[in-house]
Amino acid sequence: MGREVQKIKEWMFSLQGKFILVASFCILVFTLSGSFVLISREKKLYQRDMINQCKVIAEISRVTLTNVMVFNELGMMDRQDLADYLDYFIMNLMERDKRIRYAMVFDTNGAVLASSNISEHSKLYSDNSLRKALLEPKETEIVSVLFGKESTYKITVPLNIDTKRWGVIQIGISMKEMHMSISSLKKEVALLVILFSSLSLSIISVGAKILAKPVTRLTLIMDRIRDHGDLDQHEKFKFKERRDELGSLQRSFLWMTRRLKDADKEHKKTIEVLSRTEKMVSIGTLASGVAHEINNPLGGITVCFKNLMRPGMDEETKQEHVEVINESLDRIKKIVEQLLNFSKMAVTEKSPVDLNGLITRQLLLLKYYISAKNIEVVKDLSEKLSAIPLDENKMGQVVMNIMINAIQAMENGGVMTIRTMRDNGFCEIHIEDTGKGIPSDIVNNIFDPFFTTKGVGEGTGLGLSVSKGIVEQHGGIIAVESAVNIGTKFRIRLPIA
Repeated sequence: MGREVQKIKEWMFSLQGKFILVASFCILVFTLSGSFVLISREKKLYQRDMINQCKVIAEISRVTLTNVMVFNELGMMDRQDLADYLDYFIMNLMERDKRIRYAMVFDTNGAVLASSNISEHSKLYSDNSLRKALLEPKETEIVSVLFGKESTYKITVPLNIDTKRWGVIQIGISMKEMHMSISSLKKEVALLVILFSSLSLSIISVGAKILAKPVTRLTLIMDRIRDHGDLDQHEKFKFKERRDELGSLQRSFLWMTRRLKDADKEHKKTIEVLSRTEKMVSIGTLASGVAHEINNPLGGITVCFKNLMRPGMDEETKQEHVEVINESLDRIKKIVEQLLNFSKMAVTEKSPVDLNGLITRQLLLLKYYISAKNIEVVKDLSEKLSAIPLDENKMGQVVMNIMINAIQAMENGGVMTIRTMRDNGFCEIHIEDTGKGIPSDIVNNIFDPFFTTKGVGEGTGLGLSVSKGIVEQHGGIIAVESAVNIGTKFRIRLPIA
């Protein structure tokens, strides 16, 4: 017994023993660390992908059901048609995605309008997510809960447009498939770790005594891969083809790096797919915003056409309305061109323009929206202003955009004040409202491209950025002052010559 212990001690302190122990320790640490990092990273990707899928399902459900609620409110569907459609929507949703365990649509009181469980109809619910969505409908909420004994993501989606509310939809998506994928990944990594560790230790134990130098080279390569994360480090060294244990170790090492490179490529592909998905969402948001931008002059055209249809209008007024319609159509064309050429906002058509007349024409286009929101307009236009060299269409777009923002900020009515003045070789336009104002933490970001505080479909986030570019290309500046619950004031300063 004593001799065996002595032999073990001698082996541990021998060069071969030290080499094997150190190599074994390094392999164990590296493989476990790499496995932990790999599993943690892939687990986060699975969870992120699951959350993104939940968001997509939530957005599709919100848009579809909100449209249905609007149709019902407009009288295009009766209550029975609405109930039938909601039941069909839930049934179709669960058939298309087998991970969905339940789905329920609630009205504004928390009563069930439709459910995947027929016995739940007309029941009242009052969980925290539902109450929050009914009281403060802002964003979709996704939380992890237990449905029975199964882990699920509970998606709570408010059905509203601005302050108009129709209810809430809740969807439960099972996480079982995700957990199975993660568990399978852990098993594969564990098998790879066991296989690699066993093979490496076997080869090292046989050839450590006579192959210390080649093994040192392999250890050096592994250290470089660890330090630099470059899986192509092995290509910088030339390995001789061998038929012994060292050759097996070399081949195993190359196999491992190929597997890691393949895994890295798959990871990059996953990131690329997620990136494309985000771009598609951005494109959809931009398209909705473009429709909103074009809808404003269309509203002015509609008002003019309605007025033209009324009998008793004199010829001068008719001509004025026709001119407004033509200007609105030209404006639509200009908006589309400028949105498509956002990076090429060149001012090319300067001519002397009556600034006061331009403002008056923009107000006429917005007359319907101003009266609909019970907004009082105060005009203080200086008579000292002469014709100013401007691109009339683009400067009209700037004024129109700021006026629209002011109107939208005054949901319950208010006062919009417009002033023009002359100041030491410059003219100034002040557009002031008594709306809700802009919070101080975001007021410095409102001119950034694609920055918007409006909901999907209500704006592209380009309006103020484009306006700033147009003003600066005229040699001017645009600034904003705002206070929450007091109002906002935009100041445009342009050179007269």
